[in-house]
Amino acid sequence: MRRLRYRWALYVAGGLLLAAVPFIAIDQALQVHVERQAHAKLDSTAARTLDLIESRLNQTATTLVDLGALGLDACNDNALAIMRRVVFASMPLKELSLISPDGRVLCTHIGAAPEERTLSHEVNLSPRIAVAVARFRDRNERAVQLRLDRAAKPSIAALIPSQTLLPDANLEGGNGSRRVRVILDGGDVVAAYPESEEGTKSDKSDSLVVQRHSERFPLGVTVERDRATIAEEYRDLLMIGRFAAILIGMLGFGLAWLWLERDRTDPIAELRRAIEDGEIIPFYQPLVDLRTGRIHGAEVLARWRKSDGTLIPPNRFIPLAEESGLIYEMTRSLMARARDEMAPVYGVRPRVKLGFNLFAGHFIDGKIVDDLKDIFGGSPIAFDQIVLEVTERSPLTDLTEARHIIAQLQGLGARVGIDDVGTGHGGLSYLLKLGVDLIKIDKMFVDALGTERYSQTIIETLVELARNMRMEVVAEGVETFEQVEYLRVKGITVAQGYIFAPPLPGGSYTALLEAAAKPHSGAGEEDQPLALSA
Repeated sequence: MRRLRYRWALYVAGGLLLAAVPFIAIDQALQVHVERQAHAKLDSTAARTLDLIESRLNQTATTLVDLGALGLDACNDNALAIMRRVVFASMPLKELSLISPDGRVLCTHIGAAPEERTLSHEVNLSPRIAVAVARFRDRNERAVQLRLDRAAKPSIAALIPSQTLLPDANLEGGNGSRRVRVILDGGDVVAAYPESEEGTKSDKSDSLVVQRHSERFPLGVTVERDRATIAEEYRDLLMIGRFAAILIGMLGFGLAWLWLERDRTDPIAELRRAIEDGEIIPFYQPLVDLRTGRIHGAEVLARWRKSDGTLIPPNRFIPLAEESGLIYEMTRSLMARARDEMAPVYGVRPRVKLGFNLFAGHFIDGKIVDDLKDIFGGSPIAFDQIVLEVTERSPLTDLTEARHIIAQLQGLGARVGIDDVGTGHGGLSYLLKLGVDLIKIDKMFVDALGTERYSQTIIETLVELARNMRMEVVAEGVETFEQVEYLRVKGITVAQGYIFAPPLPGGSYTALLEAAAKPHSGAGEEDQPLALSA
């Protein structure tokens, strides 16, 4: 009951997490979409404002250049008449005036004394035209002054009211106003909407701000809007999106629940998790040289050790791994783990072998060659210490391709053998066509020694065939001294079986290798005999 409650708690927590992920993702995506939309609108306003300013400044600058060519040198009736006609014909102009070289206003187009004003620092538009911001003393208004410098002659100045530099269309922009400021290089505000924003600095954390700078004139446009106002404008869209996110989250929760329930009872999913969690571990069954009693090497066998310590026998999961295709990932995992466990002891015993079982599917393409290079390349375990065994129990679909892959493995230095000879699909064709280095006589024939009259004949035939083809013969499933003696007499040099040792975990096999060394002997550890045990 406690485990059931714990599992339910995990499911609920995982489901809530899965439900929260789409909600957060969709909400963030909507926020990004809303900000992009709002940014695009503000950028459009800035672009329109800048286009209007550039058009009117360019028009005014052209007017000043044309007036300068007319010889307006004094405030006479002719000059005043010309300036009045120009002001009346040019919409953005509010005033034209002549200015003495010392900066005094000589006259305006209406002839009257000009309003008192202050000018900001002038910024040059060109060698002859400068721009400044004019502020009037008696009213809180601004204008842009363009002045045409004519050396010793009076300058001609034009005033453009600041409000004419801002577009009239839709500055309100729905809920909440957009704030627009036109700023001259140097920091002087040319125009602002609303006017109360003239001296306000933008707070980018609370506002969305877009800035554009003119490529033709020394000024820029800043347009901004409060993020709270933007959110209010898009409130309906955000609410619909969040509602949809909740529905998707609930759907995800339901699917996750179904998946977890299915995954819990799916043996393939359970095996995949076991491989990923490192529960598939290598056991090592020693191979013994029957001539000397020395340890020849070990065959790596897969065992499934669950988190509670339970060991699952290989006949419960190896067929499933082969059918599901997980055998490839499992083989890579076993190789890597065996490398890590055995590297210290195998590195100093260069003649001790390490064998791995391969599935027929390993010989369809050359992936196993790349795997071997990746796992053992640069390892203390040399390639010539690796033995790879392909079983006859599963047929090789393409013997030509298999032979090519075996040749690549042998080219690295690894040895390749046929396991379970005489029990499966290959028969003599494997021996004749694959070019392997060794064969392993199946336990079935070894068990039958002394009870089945044809067993000895089969073993002797295989030994003679292997000798003629220059192959090594290994017997597996050896369990009695009588079997050991018979195999030794028949010329079989390597065997494995419970009479020597069962499959051992890494630590036990390492200890066996270490114990095989005789302290009084001067020979290397790998050359020490292993005492046979009943």
